Amino acid sequence: MTAGRDHNDGCDLDRLHRDEITVAMNWVIRACQDVIRDHSRKANWVPISTPTGTAPTTDHLIQSARTDVLGQLQRQIDGVEAIIGNAEHERAKMKR
Repeated sequence: MTAGRDHNDGCDLDRLHRDEITVAMNWVIRACQDVIRDHSRKANWVPISTPTGTAPTTDHLIQSARTDVLGQLQRQIDGVEAIIGNAEHERAKMKR
């Protein structure tokens, strides 16, 4: 923002931030839904490639947790954090 902008520009920027945050959070929710759809049975996590009736190894569980669930969610969360951080930074500049 440059100095001398009027009040309406602040309102537009605020609306933009709300929209960006809402869209980003919707992507987090969709990522959660994808994880549930793709990696669970009856609301319990099922690692990919675990043969039915066998117990997965600890190493397999670690790798599968990171690959199937945590990595996907972390990318979405990191994106939202960046958007929120940018909004906070821009809002702080406007208050100066």
